[in-house]
Order: sequence, then C-alpha cells, then structure tokens
Amino acid sequence: MPEEVPTTTNDQPFYVGYLPVPAPLRTFFKVIAPLLVAGVIAVGLVAARTQRDPGPARWNDGVAQQFRGFIVRTPYPALLVQSESSGGPPSVFLLVEMGKHGAARELPPDGSAVNISGWKLDRDGRQMIELEPGSDALKPESATKSINLARPTRLGTVTITGEIVDSKCYLGAMKPGEGKTHKACATLCIRGGVPPVLVTRDAQTRFEHVLLCSDTGDPLGPEFWPFVADPVSVTGELEILAGIKRLRVPSGGVRPL
Repeated sequence: MPEEVPTTTNDQPFYVGYLPVPAPLRTFFKVIAPLLVAGVIAVGLVAARTQRDPGPARWNDGVAQQFRGFIVRTPYPALLVQSESSGGPPSVFLLVEMGKHGAARELPPDGSAVNISGWKLDRDGRQMIELEPGSDALKPESATKSINLARPTRLGTVTITGEIVDSKCYLGAMKPGEGKTHKACATLCIRGGVPPVLVTRDAQTRFEHVLLCSDTGDPLGPEFWPFVADPVSVTGELEILAGIKRLRVPSGGVRPL
C-alpha cells in the first residue's frame, strides 16, 4: 500500500477575496489600519509645521518690467531709482544675470542714466532685478543725463553676527534661500558674482541685511566662500548709501560661531 502522506494544518487566517473576512483580520482592518493611517498623517503634519519659514520673498518672473534709473558700478552693479515724491529717498536695485551670475555685462560709467528690462525680486524692502538676456536689457539714455553719486556715510568699525547668503536666492529666486540646505547653491551663486549679504536679526527679531565687500571695496574673494550659509561673526567698516548698508570686510574678518 502506498504510504500515507502526512498533512499539516495552518490555523492562521488567510484572506480570500470571495470568502468572508476572518475575524482576526476584521479586527486589523477596523482598528489597526485606521490607527496606522492616522499616525502617518500626524507625522506629516508635525514635520510640515516644524519646517523653517521660507520667508516673504517674491520673484515676479512672469513678465519683464521696465526700470529707469542711474548705474552704480561698485562694489556690485546696482540701479539707483529716484523717488517719485519730492525729497523721498531713492530705491536701490541690485543687478544680476539669469542663472547663478552677477551682472557681468559691460556697464556705463557710475551715475549714467539707463533703461533696464528684467524681472524684479524683493524681500523685506530689499530689491533686485534679474536682467533679461541680450543687449537690449540695458540701454544707456542721453550721454548728458547723469548724476553725481553721493559718497557713502561711514559708520565705523562693527562686529555683526548672522548668516552669509547669496542675495538672489534670498530675495526670491529659491525657497528657502538660506540655511544649511542651501549652502552649495549659495556658494555657487556668490562665486558667480551674485552679491553676498549678511542676514542678522535685531533685538525685536526684525531682519537686517548688510551687503558684504572686501576692505578695498571689491567683491568678496575665495577666502570667504567656505563661510557661506554658516553662523558667523563678521568684523569690518560699516557704510550706508541710499539706505543700503554695506560692510567692508578685511582678510580674516569672518569667523565661524
């Protein structure tokens, strides 16, 4: 006689679509599964609420705008736009190219009147224009129309703590445009000529922005790039021109915190 093959039984419940759901599985679907879904949602909400605020930066990149003003060449190219109200302070727009580049095109002399076409970025009262590609984006006006730029007011030697950011991303090209997660991008932008800015807070937690340049008034060099996006202490000569603060930083003037 052939040997009888032993059989084994498995009492664990097994779901079959066309059969009633076993009682143990019904408990899982009714109690455990909803709890797991609720837990995933709760973790997502907590993670979202703990994210760093990207800030109120705006980049109006839909349609290029037209701007009229006067060129400022140093330490970084900018456009000085006189106030429409009599006696009002002028507005200053930093100038950059598309991508991770400062305004690299040939500029007319300081104080020259120009028409500019580009996209506006702004945050907390600080403004920038990303120039349209092509030579028509920056057109000099009459050669006789210009202004004599005032000299900056010197405020003395100061030490300021904060974070060095690239102004283009910080003003709206990226969100967030600051912090450790943005270090690589910010470094590339500053290497490409985008003006570096020291962002700090005052006693009322309001943001302050200080444009950084070398002690000779030139753009910051490679010595300062490793400190981008890190908490730092910066010592230098503070100046102000048209409401824009800028700090002349000597070699060794930046220290990590």
